[in-house]
Amino acid sequence: MRVWTEQEVTTLLSMWPTATYLQIGNALHRSRHSVCDKAKWLRDKGLLEGTKNRRNAGQSVKPDQQDFDAVKMDYCRKHHMDVTQLSARFKGDNQLAAELYRLAQVAKMTRLRPRELDNRPAPF
Repeated sequence: MRVWTEQEVTTLLSMWPTATYLQIGNALHRSRHSVCDKAKWLRDKGLLEGTKNRRNAGQSVKPDQQDFDAVKMDYCRKHHMDVTQLSARFKGDNQLAAELYRLAQVAKMTRLRPRELDNRPAPF
């Protein structure tokens, strides 16, 4: 059995709100069953919110202001702009707003995940 890497868990968390188990598995080159098991394990540990109802899975993770701030700063660094320019762009671009919200959700889940679980394989 292959151990889940930090990057794979982060990808699962970022895709979780909108993707199916099969889509996540295809992106990670893992089976649907492997993704289901890891998602169940993460939910049991309190690291992943939601249920099997994929439509409601992403609605329960509400990012904090610190998560938004971190995401905005990263975005500004990557795109060589300041926060004022981002704010102006943010007001007229719903896709940018949705992307920043999704990234803030991932940032929160990553921040809340205990470090001791990062390198430990799932107990199944």
